[in-house]
Amino acid sequence: MSITLWKRSQFSCLFIVALFGCCAVLTWSSCSKKPSAAIIGKWEVQDDKEIVEFHADGTLTSSGSGDNDNGTYTFTDDSHMKVAINDTNEPIVLNCTVHIQGDAMDMTMTLPGENKPTTSHLKRIK
Repeated sequence: MSITLWKRSQFSCLFIVALFGCCAVLTWSSCSKKPSAAIIGKWEVQDDKEIVEFHADGTLTSSGSGDNDNGTYTFTDDSHMKVAINDTNEPIVLNCTVHIQGDAMDMTMTLPGENKPTTSHLKRIK
């Protein structure tokens, strides 16, 4: 076997190994958590320092600015959820669009009595 043929054969093997490695990395990176699992934990609302905690059982608690609220949440698909905040009379129901990327979350909702959506930026508390 000549040196040139041996180098070409070695390059082909390395190329195939590198190609499989890239495929494996792409496959593993696409297996991210679903938002319904990624949302669980404590989050700080960046605008007003309110703390919101999403629990695995579909309940939530929030504290800050003198108020403590409880409620429930359910995901309707991977980027939308329905939040019901318990109020003294009847729950306030909000439809939210949620985007979670690592320890950052953007939540867009239209508050009762308002015409345009509001986006809140939250950061996970570790």
